[in-house]
Amino acid sequence: MSAGARPLSGLRVIDLAGLPGAYGAMLLAGLGADVIKVEPPAGDDLRHLAPFSRDGGARESLWFAAFGQGKRSVVIDCAVAAGRDQLRRLLASADAVIESHPPGALDAMDLGYAATSLANPALLWAAVTPFGQSGPRRDWKGSNLIAWASSGVLYQTGFPDRPPVTPGGPVQLACHVASLNAAAGLLLALRARRVSGRGQLIDVSMQECCLAINPESGVPLSLDDGIHRRRSGNRRNATRPFGLYPAADGHVSLLIVQPAHWRLLAAWIHETTGDEAILEPAFEDLAFRFQAADIVDAATEALTVKFRKLHLFHEAQRRGIPLTPVNTVADIAADPHLAAAGFFETSEHPVLGTYMRPGPAFRTPPGWWSLGPAPLLGQHTGEVLASL
Repeated sequence: MSAGARPLSGLRVIDLAGLPGAYGAMLLAGLGADVIKVEPPAGDDLRHLAPFSRDGGARESLWFAAFGQGKRSVVIDCAVAAGRDQLRRLLASADAVIESHPPGALDAMDLGYAATSLANPALLWAAVTPFGQSGPRRDWKGSNLIAWASSGVLYQTGFPDRPPVTPGGPVQLACHVASLNAAAGLLLALRARRVSGRGQLIDVSMQECCLAINPESGVPLSLDDGIHRRRSGNRRNATRPFGLYPAADGHVSLLIVQPAHWRLLAAWIHETTGDEAILEPAFEDLAFRFQAADIVDAATEALTVKFRKLHLFHEAQRRGIPLTPVNTVADIAADPHLAAAGFFETSEHPVLGTYMRPGPAFRTPPGWWSLGPAPLLGQHTGEVLASL
């Protein structure tokens, strides 16, 4: 492949998914696939999810503006026979499908994988559901919160004396984890199809996706000793300092494991606060610092609270100490490293105007990645359906 060729050029992907498939489908579009977002006449659910643009009469969901990028929008009304026939013909033309309907919902309209693959045996199909396509919970409804709860991750997140806290909160992180796995599954199936010529169904369970990224505090440790890990708040019960510490204008993340790092931090604490006891050699032992967590935390906070996040970050880097600020959105937008790395891109949208957007989460050769703005509702209906 030449440096300028897009890896998925010529691949047609039908996006029938809600939020649990939106990010993965967008990644495929960024790598060159022709991703066709099929929407009902009222528009995809993401178009109705706040926040919205604030420009005059027309409004645009920022969720759809983010995850609809690079796709083409086709409006099809599957509530009527003509619409179902349109979708059937569109699926027959596809290389891959990503969808998040309840198990059996598309099959009931003869639009599921079983029926579609008869007419299109090379079709790749990724189905993202709360609990997968089989098992006693296959028909249970789910959500981002239910995925974290059912996987056990939610139990581990938050403070020990308070209720659990959803990882990522309103970011809907579990949906994106599942979506990323669906995209990865489709890419692997595409590779297999080059050998076999056959398509296949990729079954993605949101519960299992969340459980799969929970090796440290989840099932493996519980199975090992039968002990549930207690929530530890914003600090980790492994050693100290380990976690978040207050700064004058927010928080910083600090991890001290190596003895050399501790000596450097202890010297900094001593210089700043005059604390002599923190220099005692016993504190160099990781296990001792954990036993003396309250003392170590208090000494560390006495240092961090005196300075702003960026001062702590730059001074820690100068001293060779692993510390980083907990960034706000404004911090990220102004981050000189991300600017120098070219992570943010500029795009034009007919409603949003000119805006800054995140680039891909991976670096590719020049020309591999490109995303246009999210389409308007039904923007490509005529041209796509006319080509079938």
